[in-house]
Amino acid sequence: MKNINLKIGLCALLAVTSLAANASVSWNFKTSSNGDYRVSSSTAGTYQFTANDSATVTRLSAWAAPVSGSGPINNVTGLLAHNQFGLVIDQDGYGADGSGYGNSGSDNHAIDNGGNYEMVMFDFGAKEFSLEAFDIGWYSNDSDVTVMAYQATPTSPSAESIGGVSLAGLPANGWSVISHHSNPGTGNESVNSNLNSVYSSYWIIGAYMSAVGSGGQSIGDNSWDAIKLAAISGSTRSTPPTGDVPEPGTLLLTALGLVFIARKKFVVKS
Repeated sequence: MKNINLKIGLCALLAVTSLAANASVSWNFKTSSNGDYRVSSSTAGTYQFTANDSATVTRLSAWAAPVSGSGPINNVTGLLAHNQFGLVIDQDGYGADGSGYGNSGSDNHAIDNGGNYEMVMFDFGAKEFSLEAFDIGWYSNDSDVTVMAYQATPTSPSAESIGGVSLAGLPANGWSVISHHSNPGTGNESVNSNLNSVYSSYWIIGAYMSAVGSGGQSIGDNSWDAIKLAAISGSTRSTPPTGDVPEPGTLLLTALGLVFIARKKFVVKS
């Protein structure tokens, strides 16, 4: 009897505790002091940021594609920096050690689409992440934003294999547009409030990129966009080996069913 109760109790506990498998989490990309710092120098070259739960990490990389024509996407992670307003991509070469700000023409000190379409990729490793909101700490001129998630098919290349691909080629490489955001300005901007939650181990946030396709709000202008990304928030879950994670209601019914079956068997044997 004790063994039966113990086994059933463990099964029920596993089923019910998996209801809380999704954990809310957020990242703050702002520095605590003035000045601009390359992400590589401020995080010992790992390009990683730890979440508010002190346990979840995302690895960052930066990418850029020419605005003119259909040139390929290039890795510019070495230019990724942050300051008191958030993440920037220093195409102008400033901000290596906190000594200055870069403001050189159309390709300024921001994540922008002036001289290049610039974006940041977030890698959550063995976790899947659902991006629920991002926070803009600063913007200039306009602040249209594109959000994408990697949703692979069996024939898709790896998420990081976007070097040499054009923006228009991203969907064929497993990247889906989750939303475009029309000039949200500074502060918190919701991503999934009007959508089904999307979970992925890889996400992209960048200045508006029309070439990747449509989604979310309609962008009615061609203005130059420049933002500094202060934070992201959402929920994480362990990457399921196959198939989808069961719905909470299904898990709860499973747990109750196990208890009922066990009690019934025990009564019959008595």
